Amino acid sequence: MQWITKRLLIWGTTYPEFSKKYYETVCTGAIDEETGRLIRIYPLTLRHLENPPSLYSRIVAEVARNTSDLRPESYRINQQSIRIIGRLDTKDGWLLRRQHVLRPGNVFPSVRALLDAQAADRTSLGLVQPGRILRVYARRRTETERAEWIAHRDAALANRDLFVDVDTKVKDLVLPGVEYRLKFTCADDTCPTEHDMSILDWGAYVLSRKVFAKSGAAKAERDVVAHIESCLDLAKRDSYLFLGNSPAHPRSFMVVGLFYPPRVHVVHAEPSPQLSLLP
Repeated sequence: MQWITKRLLIWGTTYPEFSKKYYETVCTGAIDEETGRLIRIYPLTLRHLENPPSLYSRIVAEVARNTSDLRPESYRINQQSIRIIGRLDTKDGWLLRRQHVLRPGNVFPSVRALLDAQAADRTSLGLVQPGRILRVYARRRTETERAEWIAHRDAALANRDLFVDVDTKVKDLVLPGVEYRLKFTCADDTCPTEHDMSILDWGAYVLSRKVFAKSGAAKAERDVVAHIESCLDLAKRDSYLFLGNSPAHPRSFMVVGLFYPPRVHVVHAEPSPQLSLLP
Protein backbone atom coordinates (compact mmCIF):
# COMPACT_ATOMS: atom_id res chain seq x y z
CA MET A 1 0.00 0.00 0.00
CA GLN A 2 1.40 3.38 -1.02
CA TRP A 3 0.60 6.17 1.41
CA ILE A 4 0.14 9.74 0.17
CA THR A 5 0.19 12.69 2.55
CA LYS A 6 -2.89 14.89 2.14
CA ARG A 7 -4.49 17.88 3.80
CA LEU A 8 -8.07 17.04 4.73
CA LEU A 9 -11.05 18.88 6.18
CA ILE A 10 -13.29 16.73 8.39
CA TRP A 11 -17.01 17.37 7.78
CA GLY A 12 -18.78 14.42 9.38
CA THR A 13 -18.70 11.13 11.24
CA THR A 14 -21.26 8.37 11.41
CA TYR A 15 -22.24 6.29 14.43
CA PRO A 16 -19.43 3.85 15.31
CA GLU A 17 -19.55 0.33 13.91
CA PHE A 18 -17.76 -2.80 15.02
CA SER A 19 -15.00 -4.36 12.96
CA LYS A 20 -13.32 -7.74 13.46
CA LYS A 21 -10.00 -6.21 12.44
CA TYR A 22 -10.17 -2.77 14.09
CA TYR A 23 -12.72 -3.40 16.89
CA GLU A 24 -14.62 -0.11 16.64
CA THR A 25 -14.47 2.36 13.78
CA VAL A 26 -16.37 5.30 12.37
CA CYS A 27 -16.79 6.21 8.75
CA THR A 28 -15.47 9.75 8.52
CA GLY A 29 -16.30 12.25 5.80
CA ALA A 30 -13.60 14.65 4.64
CA ILE A 31 -12.69 17.03 1.85
CA ASP A 32 -9.44 16.59 -0.03
CA GLU A 33 -8.11 20.15 0.07
CA GLU A 34 -6.06 19.57 -3.08
CA THR A 35 -9.03 18.59 -5.27
CA GLY A 36 -11.90 20.02 -3.22
CA ARG A 37 -13.82 16.73 -3.53
CA LEU A 38 -15.68 14.76 -0.90
CA ILE A 39 -13.99 11.57 0.32
CA ARG A 40 -14.46 9.05 3.13
CA ILE A 41 -11.60 7.83 5.30
CA TYR A 42 -11.50 4.55 7.19
CA PRO A 43 -10.65 3.10 9.68
CA LEU A 44 -10.70 5.61 12.52
CA THR A 45 -11.16 4.55 16.14
CA LEU A 46 -12.09 8.12 17.08
CA ARG A 47 -13.28 7.47 20.63
CA HIS A 48 -9.96 5.85 21.43
CA LEU A 49 -7.62 8.44 19.91
CA GLU A 50 -5.75 10.62 22.36
CA ASN A 51 -6.44 13.78 20.34
CA PRO A 52 -9.30 13.06 17.91
CA PRO A 53 -10.15 15.64 15.23
CA SER A 54 -13.53 17.35 15.57
CA LEU A 55 -15.90 18.54 12.87
CA TYR A 56 -14.25 21.05 10.53
CA SER A 57 -10.79 20.24 11.84
CA ARG A 58 -8.08 20.54 9.20
CA ILE A 59 -5.65 17.64 9.38
CA VAL A 60 -2.59 16.31 7.61
CA ALA A 61 -2.53 12.53 7.30
CA GLU A 62 -1.29 9.62 5.21
CA VAL A 63 -4.03 8.06 3.08
CA ALA A 64 -4.20 5.46 0.33
CA ARG A 65 -6.94 4.54 -2.10
CA ASN A 66 -9.03 1.67 -0.69
CA THR A 67 -8.80 -0.81 -3.54
CA SER A 68 -11.16 -3.26 -1.80
CA ASP A 69 -13.97 -0.68 -2.00
CA LEU A 70 -15.36 0.10 -5.45
CA ARG A 71 -16.64 3.49 -4.34
CA PRO A 72 -14.19 6.04 -5.80
CA GLU A 73 -14.27 8.32 -2.73
CA SER A 74 -13.08 5.64 -0.29
CA TYR A 75 -9.60 5.89 1.23
CA ARG A 76 -7.75 4.12 4.00
CA ILE A 77 -6.03 6.33 6.55
CA ASN A 78 -3.00 5.76 8.72
CA GLN A 79 -4.51 7.16 11.88
CA GLN A 80 -1.14 7.24 13.63
CA SER A 81 -0.07 9.86 11.08
CA ILE A 82 -2.91 12.32 11.82
CA ARG A 83 -1.81 15.83 12.71
CA ILE A 84 -4.38 18.56 13.42
CA ILE A 85 -3.34 21.88 11.86
CA GLY A 86 -6.40 24.07 12.42
CA ARG A 87 -10.18 24.36 12.34
CA LEU A 88 -12.59 26.35 10.18
CA ASP A 89 -14.80 28.70 12.18
CA THR A 90 -18.36 29.92 11.55
CA LYS A 91 -17.60 33.61 11.00
CA ASP A 92 -19.37 35.58 8.27
CA GLY A 93 -22.20 33.09 7.88
CA TRP A 94 -19.88 30.05 7.74
CA LEU A 95 -18.02 31.63 4.81
CA LEU A 96 -14.89 29.44 4.98
CA ARG A 97 -16.92 26.29 5.46
CA ARG A 98 -19.18 27.19 2.53
CA GLN A 99 -16.16 27.77 0.29
CA HIS A 100 -14.80 24.32 1.05
CA VAL A 101 -18.03 22.30 1.17
CA LEU A 102 -20.31 23.78 -1.49
CA ARG A 103 -18.11 23.28 -4.53
CA PRO A 104 -19.89 22.45 -7.79
CA GLY A 105 -18.53 18.90 -7.95
CA ASN A 106 -19.84 18.15 -4.46
CA VAL A 107 -23.40 19.48 -4.80
CA PHE A 108 -26.15 17.70 -6.74
CA PRO A 109 -29.49 19.30 -7.64
CA SER A 110 -31.45 16.29 -6.36
CA VAL A 111 -31.31 12.73 -5.12
CA ARG A 112 -32.24 11.67 -8.66
CA ALA A 113 -29.14 13.43 -10.01
CA LEU A 114 -26.99 11.76 -7.36
CA LEU A 115 -28.41 8.36 -8.30
CA ASP A 116 -27.65 9.09 -11.95
CA ALA A 117 -24.05 9.84 -10.99
CA GLN A 118 -23.89 6.63 -8.97
CA ALA A 119 -25.04 4.63 -11.99
CA ALA A 120 -22.54 6.39 -14.26
CA ASP A 121 -19.34 6.26 -12.20
CA ARG A 122 -20.20 4.78 -8.76
CA THR A 123 -20.41 8.20 -7.07
CA SER A 124 -21.25 7.51 -3.44
CA LEU A 125 -21.10 10.90 -1.70
CA GLY A 126 -22.83 14.17 -2.45
CA LEU A 127 -24.69 17.13 -1.02
CA VAL A 128 -28.36 17.72 -1.82
CA GLN A 129 -30.44 20.70 -0.75
CA PRO A 130 -33.90 19.78 0.54
CA GLY A 131 -36.89 21.75 -0.71
CA ARG A 132 -39.30 20.67 2.03
CA ILE A 133 -38.76 18.88 5.32
CA LEU A 134 -41.77 16.61 5.69
CA ARG A 135 -40.92 14.80 8.89
CA VAL A 136 -38.11 14.06 11.33
CA TYR A 137 -38.91 11.03 13.45
CA ALA A 138 -37.55 8.16 15.53
CA ARG A 139 -38.12 4.50 14.56
CA ARG A 140 -37.81 1.95 17.32
CA ARG A 141 -35.30 -0.80 16.71
CA THR A 142 -36.41 -4.43 16.68
CA GLU A 143 -35.16 -7.24 18.89
CA THR A 144 -33.57 -8.82 15.79
CA GLU A 145 -31.54 -5.64 15.19
CA ARG A 146 -30.41 -5.65 18.82
CA ALA A 147 -29.31 -9.29 18.67
CA GLU A 148 -27.37 -8.74 15.44
CA TRP A 149 -25.64 -5.68 16.90
CA ILE A 150 -24.59 -7.54 20.05
CA ALA A 151 -23.22 -10.40 17.94
CA HIS A 152 -21.12 -7.96 15.87
CA ARG A 153 -19.83 -6.30 19.05
CA ASP A 154 -18.82 -9.58 20.69
CA ALA A 155 -17.07 -10.81 17.53
CA ALA A 156 -15.15 -7.55 17.28
CA LEU A 157 -14.24 -7.62 20.97
CA ALA A 158 -12.81 -11.12 20.58
CA ASN A 159 -10.62 -10.10 17.64
CA ARG A 160 -9.54 -6.55 18.45
CA ASP A 161 -5.92 -5.70 17.78
CA LEU A 162 -3.38 -3.04 18.69
CA PHE A 163 -5.69 -0.19 17.67
CA VAL A 164 -7.54 -0.60 20.98
CA ASP A 165 -6.00 -1.50 24.33
CA VAL A 166 -7.28 -4.30 26.55
CA ASP A 167 -9.11 -2.03 28.98
CA THR A 168 -11.44 -0.35 26.50
CA LYS A 169 -14.42 -2.60 27.17
CA VAL A 170 -15.53 0.11 29.61
CA LYS A 171 -16.10 2.31 26.55
CA ASP A 172 -18.38 -0.21 24.86
CA LEU A 173 -21.16 1.39 22.89
CA VAL A 174 -24.82 0.81 23.56
CA LEU A 175 -27.07 0.37 20.55
CA PRO A 176 -29.45 3.35 20.41
CA GLY A 177 -32.99 2.25 21.05
CA VAL A 178 -34.18 4.22 18.05
CA GLU A 179 -33.05 5.09 14.55
CA TYR A 180 -33.60 8.71 13.58
CA ARG A 181 -35.01 9.26 10.09
CA LEU A 182 -35.81 12.11 7.73
CA LYS A 183 -38.56 12.49 5.13
CA PHE A 184 -37.97 15.28 2.61
CA THR A 185 -38.30 16.41 -0.97
CA CYS A 186 -35.53 17.94 -3.06
CA ALA A 187 -35.33 21.63 -3.90
CA ASP A 188 -35.19 20.64 -7.59
CA ASP A 189 -38.74 20.22 -8.95
CA THR A 190 -37.56 17.56 -11.43
CA CYS A 191 -37.26 15.15 -8.48
CA PRO A 192 -40.74 15.11 -6.89
CA THR A 193 -40.13 11.88 -4.91
CA GLU A 194 -40.66 11.95 -1.15
CA HIS A 195 -37.42 10.49 0.23
CA ASP A 196 -37.30 8.67 3.57
CA MET A 197 -33.72 8.14 4.77
CA SER A 198 -31.90 6.95 7.85
CA ILE A 199 -29.83 9.58 9.68
CA LEU A 200 -26.39 8.20 10.58
CA ASP A 201 -24.82 11.46 11.77
CA TRP A 202 -22.99 10.71 15.02
CA GLY A 203 -23.85 14.08 16.57
CA ALA A 204 -27.55 13.23 16.73
CA TYR A 205 -26.86 10.04 18.68
CA VAL A 206 -24.36 11.71 21.01
CA LEU A 207 -27.10 14.21 21.93
CA SER A 208 -29.61 11.38 22.30
CA ARG A 209 -27.31 9.50 24.65
CA LYS A 210 -26.66 12.56 26.85
CA VAL A 211 -30.34 13.47 27.21
CA PHE A 212 -31.33 9.83 27.74
CA ALA A 213 -28.91 9.54 30.67
CA LYS A 214 -30.45 12.57 32.39
CA SER A 215 -34.09 12.55 31.40
CA GLY A 216 -35.04 9.26 29.76
CA ALA A 217 -35.94 8.00 26.30
CA ALA A 218 -38.98 10.16 25.55
CA LYS A 219 -37.16 13.41 26.30
CA ALA A 220 -34.13 12.25 24.30
CA GLU A 221 -36.26 11.54 21.24
CA ARG A 222 -38.03 14.90 21.47
CA ASP A 223 -34.78 16.83 21.89
CA VAL A 224 -32.99 15.11 19.02
CA VAL A 225 -35.94 15.57 16.66
CA ALA A 226 -36.15 19.24 17.67
CA HIS A 227 -32.39 19.67 17.14
CA ILE A 228 -32.50 18.16 13.65
CA GLU A 229 -35.58 20.23 12.77
CA SER A 230 -33.73 23.36 13.89
CA CYS A 231 -30.70 22.48 11.75
CA LEU A 232 -33.02 21.96 8.77
CA ASP A 233 -35.19 25.05 9.31
CA LEU A 234 -35.19 26.22 5.70
CA ALA A 235 -36.61 29.64 6.62
CA LYS A 236 -33.49 30.40 8.65
CA ARG A 237 -30.76 28.19 7.21
CA ASP A 238 -29.23 27.27 3.86
CA SER A 239 -29.39 23.61 4.81
CA TYR A 240 -27.88 20.74 2.84
CA LEU A 241 -27.74 17.00 3.43
CA PHE A 242 -24.54 15.01 3.10
CA LEU A 243 -25.73 11.77 1.49
CA GLY A 244 -23.73 8.57 1.27
CA ASN A 245 -24.29 4.91 0.47
CA SER A 246 -22.78 1.59 1.51
CA PRO A 247 -20.90 -0.99 -0.59
CA ALA A 248 -23.66 -3.53 -0.05
CA HIS A 249 -26.48 -1.18 -1.06
CA PRO A 250 -25.06 1.35 -3.54
CA ARG A 251 -28.51 2.58 -4.68
CA SER A 252 -29.72 3.35 -1.17
CA PHE A 253 -28.44 6.64 0.19
CA MET A 254 -28.49 7.74 3.82
CA VAL A 255 -28.03 11.07 5.59
CA VAL A 256 -24.44 10.89 6.83
CA GLY A 257 -24.11 14.54 7.82
CA LEU A 258 -25.86 17.89 8.01
CA PHE A 259 -24.62 21.25 6.71
CA TYR A 260 -26.69 24.16 7.99
CA PRO A 261 -25.16 27.64 7.70
CA PRO A 262 -27.48 30.57 8.41
CA ARG A 263 -29.25 32.17 5.50
CA VAL A 264 -27.28 35.13 4.20
CA HIS A 265 -29.53 38.03 3.33
CA VAL A 266 -28.00 40.18 0.63
CA VAL A 267 -28.99 43.81 0.95
CA HIS A 268 -29.23 45.56 -2.41
CA ALA A 269 -28.53 49.30 -2.27
CA GLU A 270 -31.10 51.57 -3.89
CA PRO A 271 -29.77 53.28 -7.03
CA SER A 272 -28.85 56.90 -6.56
CA PRO A 273 -31.35 59.25 -8.19
CA GLN A 274 -29.93 60.83 -11.34
CA LEU A 275 -29.96 64.59 -11.68
CA SER A 276 -32.20 65.78 -14.48
CA LEU A 277 -30.46 67.57 -17.28
CA LEU A 278 -33.68 69.39 -18.10
CA PRO A 279 -34.32 72.82 -16.66
